[in-house]
Amino acid sequence: MSQENFEQFRQVVLEDSALQERLRAFTARDEFIVRVVESGAEFGFAFAAEDVVEAMRANRRAWIER
Repeated sequence: MSQENFEQFRQVVLEDSALQERLRAFTARDEFIVRVVESGAEFGFAFAAEDVVEAMRANRRAWIER
């Protein structure tokens, strides 16, 4: 369920340029992950840092496999 919540939050981020800018401000990986989880909670989405890390890994794999 938390992965599903993360994917729903990801869609919110893709549609909200102000939120994108807010998250881009965090360049340190660990801080970015914490802020994504916190931002998700602000929008009512519960997911863990591990969900964010897994999404980052999956995106990196997809990028490399291109």
